[in-house]
Amino acid sequence: MSEWTPGTADGSPGSVLAHLSESTVLLDVPGADRDGVIRQLAELGAHTGRAYDADETVAAALAREEEGSTGVGNGVALPHAESAGAERPMVAFARSTEGVEWNALDGEPVHLVFLISLPAERTGDEHLELLAQLSRALAEEPCRRALLGAGSAAEVLAVLAEALG
Repeated sequence: MSEWTPGTADGSPGSVLAHLSESTVLLDVPGADRDGVIRQLAELGAHTGRAYDADETVAAALAREEEGSTGVGNGVALPHAESAGAERPMVAFARSTEGVEWNALDGEPVHLVFLISLPAERTGDEHLELLAQLSRALAEEPCRRALLGAGSAAEVLAVLAEALG
C-alpha cells in the first residue's frame, strides 16, 4: 500500500473522492461529442447541488479547452472549470465505450472523462491537487482498464479509492 498523502482516498476536502459521488458518475455515454460530455457532467453537478448554473460551468470548461486540450492521452480527458456557476467543488466522471474526439495530445479518442469544477474563489492549490491526484491514478494502465470495465458507479468509486489510496 502506498504512503498516505494529503487529499487522497481519506475523503479530506482536497481529495477527489470528497468531491465525486455515485450521483456524479455517468457510465457509457453513447455517441457524444466533447461539448456534450462536458454539458452532461455539468448538469449532473447541477442536479446534485454542487453547481447552481450548469451553463456557466460548461462555458468555463469550454473556454479552458480553447486554451489547450485537456485530452491528456491514453484515452483520458481532464476538463476543468473555475466558475461562478459552481456552488462547491465537484468531480464528475463519464465513460464512453465508443470514444469521444477530444483533440487529445496523442490524437486518440477519449474514453474516460473527469470534469473538475470549482467555485472561482476556491481555485489554486485545491484545483492543482485534484488534477495531480487524477493524473497520477490515471497514468496507471490497470486503473484505466478497471474504470473501463466498471459495472456500476459504486465500482468506479472503489477503483478510484484503491488507485488514490
